[in-house]
Amino acid sequence: MSSAAHALAFAVASLAFAPIVSAEPPTYRVESLGTALVGTAINESGDAVGRQLNSQQIGRAFVAKRGGAVELLPLPSPWQSSDAYAINNEGLVVGAVSTGTIASIGSRAAAWRPTKKGYAFELLTPYPGDQHSTATGVNDLGDIVGGSGGLGLGLYPRAVAFTPEGAVLLPELSLPAAVNNERVVVAWNTLLDLDTMTSTTVPLPPGNWQGFVATDLSESGGFCGYVSGFSGCSTFPLRHLTGAGWEFVGGCATTTSATAINAQGDVLAYVYNGGNWVSFVGEENLAIGSLIDPSEGDWIVTGGADINDARMILASARRGPAFTVTELVRLVPIVGPDLDGDGRVGGADLAILLAAWGTPTADLDGNDTVDGVDLAIMLAAWTAK
Repeated sequence: MSSAAHALAFAVASLAFAPIVSAEPPTYRVESLGTALVGTAINESGDAVGRQLNSQQIGRAFVAKRGGAVELLPLPSPWQSSDAYAINNEGLVVGAVSTGTIASIGSRAAAWRPTKKGYAFELLTPYPGDQHSTATGVNDLGDIVGGSGGLGLGLYPRAVAFTPEGAVLLPELSLPAAVNNERVVVAWNTLLDLDTMTSTTVPLPPGNWQGFVATDLSESGGFCGYVSGFSGCSTFPLRHLTGAGWEFVGGCATTTSATAINAQGDVLAYVYNGGNWVSFVGEENLAIGSLIDPSEGDWIVTGGADINDARMILASARRGPAFTVTELVRLVPIVGPDLDGDGRVGGADLAILLAAWGTPTADLDGNDTVDGVDLAIMLAAWTAK
């Protein structure tokens, strides 16, 4: 193999999972997943999970793989309802089940593991003596975190990691929001390292605050959520980035929060009964709906659930002209050939394209697969010397 071929092979291997980032805020095309769906999370492939409500308003956990239909996850007797809260890049889904109509009431933590024929259901064991539990986060290593105990009404006094041997207590931690591939768990403004079981509490920004509630954690260690003060307009959406510290990503409101963060530090945020926006690092806050390409028609985005490292957004939206029916949508960036966002098209972009061959991740022509047409588009835009 020539030295050039060795270099290209190394670049492909090292950039296989590199996020595709534009130097400018992206514009989006819309992929509708359907109605009566509540989305909660999206992985790097664009596979989405959440809850589907039937005509009796009973919830069932679902997965919607990129390019596929919504698939209800198995729910054996005696369980009647289920929620999916997180999905990793291997397709492992975690959440909760219940014998009632709402999975967060009387809940038990559950996992759905992908198999050759679909998904296998697994009931997770709560902490000894507890009747109720929930699973809130999972990483690509298979670590599952959540809560145990309480009355099964959405409040869990013990933070735990669910292992094959049973639930393990996570010391000095409230209900975890997420766990990343560095095996770091976030709850409130505390980060716990699962390898060492040591925790670090990040001091809050200057001000008179009651506390911070974390909602998500990225692979680069950034996390987001909201901080609460004491006045009537008391809640502020915040993100914390490694090396940069705290940043407010919106003004105060009675109820507001940043809800999801990716490895670049981009966050989704909202005000209850108000707007939904995305805060790309280094850019002004932008209404999510304003980023939808005009060719996709008229849309009103009513909520943002998650954003991945490729800047795909899982959201709820209403389609014009009526704007009456809420759909769960996957917003997919319309990607240009500068895949690494460095302002030129060169070898690094080619490596990302080749690593994504046959997938939709770096699709340039909008046909949802990387193929020879995309390669031709990139070569035509080549700018590297």
